[in-house]
Amino acid sequence: MSELLLTACDIELITRVRAALEAAAIRDIVRSDDPTGVLDRMDAERPLVVAIGPAIEDEAAISLAGAIERRHPDVAVVLLAQPTSAVWEQALRAGIREIVAPDASPEAMRNSFERAMEVGRRRQSNSVAPTPTRSNRVIAVVSPKGGAGKTLISTNLAIGLAQRHPHDVVIIDLDLQFGDVGNALRLVPDSTIADTVVPGISIDTTSIKAFLTPHPTDLLALCAPKSPADADEISPKHGSQVIELLAHEFTYVIIDTSAGLDEWTLAALECSTDIILVSGTDVASARSARKALDAFDLLGITSQQRHFVQNRADSKVGLSASDIESTLGTTMDILIPSSRSVPISMNQGVPILESQKRTPVSKSLVELLDRFSTNGSHAATPVQDRSTKSWRRRDPR
Repeated sequence: MSELLLTACDIELITRVRAALEAAAIRDIVRSDDPTGVLDRMDAERPLVVAIGPAIEDEAAISLAGAIERRHPDVAVVLLAQPTSAVWEQALRAGIREIVAPDASPEAMRNSFERAMEVGRRRQSNSVAPTPTRSNRVIAVVSPKGGAGKTLISTNLAIGLAQRHPHDVVIIDLDLQFGDVGNALRLVPDSTIADTVVPGISIDTTSIKAFLTPHPTDLLALCAPKSPADADEISPKHGSQVIELLAHEFTYVIIDTSAGLDEWTLAALECSTDIILVSGTDVASARSARKALDAFDLLGITSQQRHFVQNRADSKVGLSASDIESTLGTTMDILIPSSRSVPISMNQGVPILESQKRTPVSKSLVELLDRFSTNGSHAATPVQDRSTKSWRRRDPR
């Protein structure tokens, strides 16, 4: 692990940065001469801060910064460019909080990098290092506002992954009061997550499987309770235990959460390796998604890879994809168009990727699927073992 990774900087600028940081005792500095390969270099170096120099255009630098923010949200980014108001506006949207002029004084340069280093240390200290057990992905699908299409995303992602990885995918409905995964998959479960709570008896990796409901596509599902009242019997800590048990048994665990950020959703986020944030095409949804991102940072939920999905992206409601991106301060990874086939598929309990594989909606969903599994293979991230982490929130039980 290094402290600082410099890219797109000439030798003269690198020398000036090194000299400025000597007094701050920041000497663990590496460089990448190829900005296009900096993300791969970061996977190996795991720096606290990445500084992007003026050897590439400001627009390309800001685009790169946005990609870093999405893939490595625990890393701080510094832009070495002239800090004009236009550059600042674009930089803030990409998650950049420090802009340093290449000809800045050594003191100004040192102060900016020290602030960025502190941000990087704080972000990485809030994350829990994963324990390498088996390769898997724990993917939490979240949306602060109801009706954004969260269950559409989670069920189709689960179906698509199960088609590529039979018997190795499970979906958990953590919308405990009003979860609709069972209906969306046309399942009639004999058991639900409420049945995993047995007073005086702890579940394990063997017993947890008895509560799963099979789907014809070789997907398994842990459905929401049949009554909203049963949700009171399931503590957030128990929900985390269920997630981690299944994560040790399945390569992919998909979690459909409730709208907002309740205790169970926050517990799922802390267990996850990936977060899919779903936004609708309306002002309230976009602003709520922005607040959710701020909450993730505040709570230290920064080590997970983030994926941004805009549903009904082509709706003619006065907001464009760029408007939503401006509000969120990042680019959308997947744009899903509107289609009558979506509510029909949800009502019939037959996901789009199971029945309509050549529609524009299905193509967008496959793009999302390919972020986790390409051509039947995957490069997964080990599950994070939270068993030794103290809980910041009180268990309501």
